[in-house]
Amino acid sequence: MAASIWLLLAVCLVAAYSDVRSRRISNWLTGGLAIAAIVIHAFSGFASVGATLLVIVAGLFVGGLIYSTGAIGGGDVKLAIAASAMLGFPLCIEFLLYSAIGGGVLAIAFLLLRGNIKQSLTRLVTSTAGGARMPVTDKAQAVPYAVAFAFGAVAVALSQSMAPFLRISL
Repeated sequence: MAASIWLLLAVCLVAAYSDVRSRRISNWLTGGLAIAAIVIHAFSGFASVGATLLVIVAGLFVGGLIYSTGAIGGGDVKLAIAASAMLGFPLCIEFLLYSAIGGGVLAIAFLLLRGNIKQSLTRLVTSTAGGARMPVTDKAQAVPYAVAFAFGAVAVALSQSMAPFLRISL
């Protein structure tokens, strides 16, 4: 398994721990991963660096849109961008798909555990229907989405090593 996947896995696990504990993902963690991604891809040539920069720009655009709805926090967006840059295209798509699956399971678990399904669904419908942004004001109510990214990193690591059946063909 490539060293970049091991690094991604380690960073996502640290970010998940931090997000569960304090609902924050440090900028040094996401920034360091993004810089490491560019440096690692630089060894593969200009085309690889260019593709990495395109992944970052696309992530900023899409992540910014998702962040503007209040669906996820800024640290989550930065982690997704840095992780996608580390993996490069097309492996980043697999990572994001597995992270979305993990995030869905995580969100459902949080809804069931908290018992505030009606309030959460109202927030979701209002923000996706073009209403006012409804950010989570209580950090304890926020879903630690870095856990979903850690799930995505584990799934990618497994797909690239001992569980090739997890690979998603694009």
